[in-house]
Amino acid sequence: MTILTFDIEDWFNTHQNRRHYSGQIWDDLPSKVIENTGRILDLLEKHNKTATFFILGWVAKKHPSLVREIYNKGHEIGSHSYWHHNPHFITPDDFAKDTKLSLDVLQDITGEKIKAYRAPGFNLNLNDNWAFEILAENGIIIDSSVELRKKPENIPVTINTSKHKILEFPLIKSIFGFPYSGGGYFRAMPESWLNYFFKKDDYHLLYFHPRDFDPDMPSTNLFSFFRNSLNRYNTAECIKRLDNILNDYDTITLFEAANFIKG
Repeated sequence: MTILTFDIEDWFNTHQNRRHYSGQIWDDLPSKVIENTGRILDLLEKHNKTATFFILGWVAKKHPSLVREIYNKGHEIGSHSYWHHNPHFITPDDFAKDTKLSLDVLQDITGEKIKAYRAPGFNLNLNDNWAFEILAENGIIIDSSVELRKKPENIPVTINTSKHKILEFPLIKSIFGFPYSGGGYFRAMPESWLNYFFKKDDYHLLYFHPRDFDPDMPSTNLFSFFRNSLNRYNTAECIKRLDNILNDYDTITLFEAANFIKG
C-alpha cells in the first residue's frame, strides 16, 4: 500500500517558527504556494494519479482558486489545520477553534464536508484522546497525524471516540529512526537508500510540501541556518525522485486505502 499525500502550505508556514504563532508577518512574505503546487499537479496529471491534499486553512483563505483547482482535478481535500500550530503547544480549546476554522474555510470553497485531517508535523500521538474527540466532533473519520517507530500489526489503526471510529494512517519511521517517504528526508538521503526502503516495506505513506519542489526556495532570518539549509537541499531533484516513484509504484489516496481495507 503506497498512499500519496501532499501538505499544501507556503514555504514560510511552519510550526517550528514558534515566535510567530499568529502568522501576522506571513502577509509580508512572498508567496510561492501556487507556483509550487502547480508543479505537483502537473506531475500527477502526467501520471494520471490522484492524491489526498491536506490544505492549510490560512492558505485556502488566501488562495481559494488553488483549492478549487485541486478539487476540480479530482483530488481529495483534507484539513492541515488553519495556523499550522503544533497541537501540543496550544490549548484543547484553541485546537478545537483552529480545526473548525480550517474546516469551515475548506468546506465553503469545495461545497463538501471535509472528513480527513493531518496535524502539522505529524504531531499527534495515538493516546491524544482529547484531540481525536475534537476531530470526531467536527466530522473527521480519517486521520494521518501520527508518526510511529514501528509499523503496527494493523493499518489503519482504529481510534475509538465517543462519536465514531477514526481510521489512523500513520507515518512509519525507518530502521534508522527517521521517516523516508517524504519531505526533507526524501530529499536528503541517498536515492539508493530510498529504493531500499521502498522495496523492503509494504506500506508507504508519501507526504510532500510544495516547497519540496522549489528549485529557488527562499531563505529567511525567521528560520535557523539548519532549517534554511534543509528547506533548500535537493529541491531541484525532488520532482525527479517522485517521478520515479510514481513510475514504479501504484499509489492510492487515503480514502481509497480506507475502502481497500474495508473491502
